Amino acid sequence: MLYELRRYDVAPGKLPALLDRFGNFTVHKWKEFGFRLIGFWTPMLGEKSNQVVYIWGWESYEERARKNAVWRADPERVKKWVETEKDGPLVNRVYNQLMEPTPYSQLDKGEAYGPDAASRAPYFFELREYQAMPQKITNVSDRFGGFTCEAFKKHGFRQVGYWLNRIGGNDHQLIYMLAWENMNERVAKFDAFGKDPDRARVFGESEKNGPIVQQVTTTILRPTAFSPMK
Repeated sequence: MLYELRRYDVAPGKLPALLDRFGNFTVHKWKEFGFRLIGFWTPMLGEKSNQVVYIWGWESYEERARKNAVWRADPERVKKWVETEKDGPLVNRVYNQLMEPTPYSQLDKGEAYGPDAASRAPYFFELREYQAMPQKITNVSDRFGGFTCEAFKKHGFRQVGYWLNRIGGNDHQLIYMLAWENMNERVAKFDAFGKDPDRARVFGESEKNGPIVQQVTTTILRPTAFSPMK
């Protein structure tokens, strides 16, 4: 499975109109065309507030190209875009990245990040993007697969999935997603992880020749009403 992370910079004042178009038209049409929408969010905290963020899943590059071509040519889509953008575009620009899951990605292993959403309040989601030091992306990924994922599990983290960037962005990125009930839970569990002596030992061993992570970017996301992932 391939995953496509898409981020839209929304035109000022147009977020309600864009969400209405997605919720009342686009997402339903995607189902007709066989698109797999994994999740759809708006930022709560992060670099940009006027964005929408969503993830598609694809079986192959060929499937993506074929279905997108049909979708872009759909006369109903063209008509809806003309109607909704008569006063100007809703989106200033679109960023997208194609990612492959790591061998330890929970989503692809069929491991649920929580109970069925109908039985609880929606979570908020944390998108974390690691920029590895030059030539160190394998070290970063190996540390997650060999230690961090199990340590997160021990400390009660809800892990959604882990991906390596393949097209778009750059080739030294590891991207993953966590789910939280609230910010207090997030702070408490990260604090406990940070104090874990096994973490200190493993991180020390893995960084004996220097740091392997250059920077981490975090975005806190709220699922929309029409997001499959809540």
